[in-house]
Amino acid sequence: MTLQARFLVVQDAIDVVLRHLECLPTSDRAELLRAWVQDCMRETEQWSVSPPTDREREGLMKRILALHVAVTKLERDAVLAVADSVATR
Repeated sequence: MTLQARFLVVQDAIDVVLRHLECLPTSDRAELLRAWVQDCMRETEQWSVSPPTDREREGLMKRILALHVAVTKLERDAVLAVADSVATR
């Protein structure tokens, strides 16, 4: 896979995380995750200047995967909170 193709895969993964974060209510956790996403974006922007090593690229992908998991958990918690609120009415 070319560097450009790898960049596009990473960019798409970051975009998915951002779209999901935009749908979540504002919270300290959501803001922290947004900051982590911004860090990942800055790192990928540096790839055009200095291509990453395989280890650096794999490390970034693992962080992005962890972000996906964290955002999914936050989404689930938000849904459960709404369900609890409705159930207690």
